[in-house]
Amino acid sequence: MRDRRKHVRVPIKATVICIVDSRTMRGVSRNLSQGGIRVEVPNLKRKDAVQLTFRLPTSHALVDTAGAVVWAVERRYGIRFNYISEQSQQSIRQFMEEQIGQ
Repeated sequence: MRDRRKHVRVPIKATVICIVDSRTMRGVSRNLSQGGIRVEVPNLKRKDAVQLTFRLPTSHALVDTAGAVVWAVERRYGIRFNYISEQSQQSIRQFMEEQIGQ
């Protein structure tokens, strides 16, 4: 079976603030790629538009991004980034390089 993933993923455990419409939820990230993030939070639905904010563990860089829920299994959700600043992209790229190099 072929892996359909476009981007390499690395483990990450960070607190994530997730905003959907007027609801703000706190959750935990589980893995991260250049294209998205897997989070555990309550009550999201496929196709929800979300605002995410989290800090990268090593650099403490703040990542603020917008995305959409592309899959959901129980309280775990895959969120694809639709908008991410150049600075946040660079911070994620650097974090991933550090993690892969270990």
